[in-house]
Amino acid sequence: MDINGNALTGAQLEQFLDRLEADLEEGNSTEAADLLARLRTRPLRADSLESIDRLHTLWMRAGDSAAAQAVVNDDGAAVLALAQREARAGLRMHLALYRLQIANYLDEEEPTRQALGEMRAIVAEMPDLDANRYRQLRVFDSLERRNLDIALETVELRNALDGAVAQRAAFRAWDHADYQRRRAWALSRHGSDDEARAAAGAAILALQTADADQDVDEDDWLRLGGALIAIVPERLAAFQQAVTALTADRALPQRRELEVRLARLAARALHAQGDLPGALDACSAARHSLSSDGGDDFIEYELPWLIEAQRVEEAGRRAFFHIYQLEAEMWDGAARLVHARLADADDDSVWWPLCAMRACNTAETLERFISAAQEGGQDLRTLSPVHEALFGAVGEEDSAQAMQAVFAAARALAEQRSPRHPWITRLAAVHDAGAGRIDATTQAALLYAAAQEGGMDDNRTAYALFHARVQSLGLPQTLKLPHPSLPSGLWGYDFGVTIGSYLEEHLDSVPAELRNETYRDFIKLQTAAYEQGQACMERYFASGGGHPYDACAHLYSMMCNNLAINYRYDERRYEDAVDLHRRGIAASPFAEHYAGLLSVRIAMKDAEGIVSAAEQLWHYAAEHGYSRHDPNEYLGEVSQALYKLDRDREIPIWLERLVKWQREEGLDDDNLSTDALGVRLQMAFNLAHSCPEEASVLWSRIARQVEACSVSWMVCLGADTLHGLHRRAEAAALYERALALNPRSNEYECDDASAIEEKLALYRTEAKAPAKSWWQVWK
Repeated sequence: MDINGNALTGAQLEQFLDRLEADLEEGNSTEAADLLARLRTRPLRADSLESIDRLHTLWMRAGDSAAAQAVVNDDGAAVLALAQREARAGLRMHLALYRLQIANYLDEEEPTRQALGEMRAIVAEMPDLDANRYRQLRVFDSLERRNLDIALETVELRNALDGAVAQRAAFRAWDHADYQRRRAWALSRHGSDDEARAAAGAAILALQTADADQDVDEDDWLRLGGALIAIVPERLAAFQQAVTALTADRALPQRRELEVRLARLAARALHAQGDLPGALDACSAARHSLSSDGGDDFIEYELPWLIEAQRVEEAGRRAFFHIYQLEAEMWDGAARLVHARLADADDDSVWWPLCAMRACNTAETLERFISAAQEGGQDLRTLSPVHEALFGAVGEEDSAQAMQAVFAAARALAEQRSPRHPWITRLAAVHDAGAGRIDATTQAALLYAAAQEGGMDDNRTAYALFHARVQSLGLPQTLKLPHPSLPSGLWGYDFGVTIGSYLEEHLDSVPAELRNETYRDFIKLQTAAYEQGQACMERYFASGGGHPYDACAHLYSMMCNNLAINYRYDERRYEDAVDLHRRGIAASPFAEHYAGLLSVRIAMKDAEGIVSAAEQLWHYAAEHGYSRHDPNEYLGEVSQALYKLDRDREIPIWLERLVKWQREEGLDDDNLSTDALGVRLQMAFNLAHSCPEEASVLWSRIARQVEACSVSWMVCLGADTLHGLHRRAEAAALYERALALNPRSNEYECDDASAIEEKLALYRTEAKAPAKSWWQVWK
């Protein structure tokens, strides 16, 4: 603090800090010495918590920790002295946090402990502190890995913060379990094994004895098990029993997923107990993927265990198929292990160079594969002679040329280790075709031969062969060929999605006279792929055994949705579509299933089903969100269904929901879009007969927009609404306008025009009929 009053402060300080931060962000001032010199040009005084935060951070970045501490301590004290009472708790806590972060960065034990103690005192002394803001600070994770005293003090502070949050009343059991879990890990890291096991036992007991008002579910047990199984592997049954009991009423796909997670705990327990062969045997169940892209596959445990067991060939195969499936989303540890094996002069497995070949499939995948081995900025080429040979071009040439060079070198190494290996042929066929070295016919032949020899029935190989054949034979002829075998849920789903994307881009290139037949053949192929995937997954759910890509409940749900769409739109198998949507919802609900159910009910003209499905969709979207939710698209059908069911008086409920939703979407009541106006108009029409007052009010709000509308069917519907309200003269005028607007450009528009003419003719007939005396009305 500058006591002479000459310091830069307030708005001027903020502007100065803005310039410094902008220069740092733009790279104009990257040297610590440059930053330090600029900070020292004149005295600086922070006069708010925000400026304290910014200024002390810049001092730390410049390397002057004493100046940073002075800002926090001196300027902080001045700001605190002037603060309102309600702001003091937060200010004190933030200043203590800054002191903690500085001490941790400097690796100073005593100041770190002092700051932790200060924060605990603030929590205890100031009940108005918003403790929830500080529960998950990243610095705590770092501190829990420091020496034992600091780690345990950090755990105590976390626990105090949890206890100070009144809104966590329902999570006290979990908070206590988490407290003991963190203590167990801190103790275990520092060799206090008996105390660690005692803390782990206390964590388990906290969940086992939780009161009925506590929110404890299977995810809590799995989180706790994942954290503690290496410390107390003998307590595996406690986690298994709790999860099984809590999920006994779940749908079968969800229970199978949980069985996989419990199998992972069992494998880890065996490994922790020294039973490596048993742990690897357990991986047959534990490796089932629980992500719809093939990830979450337990490779972070199984792959190191395979190396530990010296089962190198299996490890190479496991790493290859992981990279083959996930590409740029691969686990970094898999890439690091591949590099370690490539660097091992005694390891001549073909799978490691095959991994490098596959990494060249995309620039993003190769970048991820390379960066995993460059921790600390190490030059990849210096890792080993093999790395020099494989990656010598990286950084020397542009990325495309480098990728070609890496692929060629990895291919040569793989051929040296295992000549004519089918996976070399498979990967090279796609690569060489992409580089223009072979034509599509040759590529298709090579792919087919490799797939037959290597037993390749994955979706990527199937699609590569499909694509090569399309280039060679054309799309219509390729779709006439036998369908591929796809023996896993993921492979069936991904193949169906990928060929769908291809058809969407290329169907227009098919001769017009073949287009309908080509589309029908495509639907047969896509449906067959989805049905294969569905069957694989349902066999797994029924038996508990199957392909590692058959276990993901959300993947199954997506498969059900896509297959239901084909059944609904292209095969008119409505009841089957309804069944698939219901299965998908039971496995892993998402909004498209509810939208799909509504579409099926609309196609079936099932009024009762339409109303029920719309209600489910509306509430699901409101509770969980649905970015594509558009009530304009379906509420006209809902109002019509309610009209048919003589439940017209429920239409205003939906109208209120619609208007609220439209306003939330930013639609102007006086300038509605065509869709928004159309659905309100449909509701007015369906209200007119039984609820004329509501219909009249609604009509009065949209009449001007309908009358100004240039869409024939909407103007006609407005006329129908007025007809229902017995406003014949106004209706006739709108019918005339609707007829004038109708372009009669297709069969449907001509039919509409004829219907309008009939209505107008009827109006003219009624106008010519002589008026009846009151006593003749009954005739």
